Amino acid sequence: MPTPIVARMTLAQVMQDMRRRGLPISQNSLSTGIQNGTFPFAKVVSVGETGRRTFFILSTNYHAWAAENLGPYLKEESANA
Repeated sequence: MPTPIVARMTLAQVMQDMRRRGLPISQNSLSTGIQNGTFPFAKVVSVGETGRRTFFILSTNYHAWAAENLGPYLKEESANA
């Protein structure tokens, strides 16, 4: 039986989407918010010796959370951006 494909997002993709929806957020703020439970759509899967965090973010979880907690996109990005 084939393994199902799980659509995941990177931290940068989530941050970009949040900004497009009007929430100015830094990578550190997003990372800390995921770690402390403020953003429940993602999980920290490991923390390295230097403190570098690795996240597991399912796109379905993020988009469901964003639809409930963030507004619509403020502007569409142009194809040249």
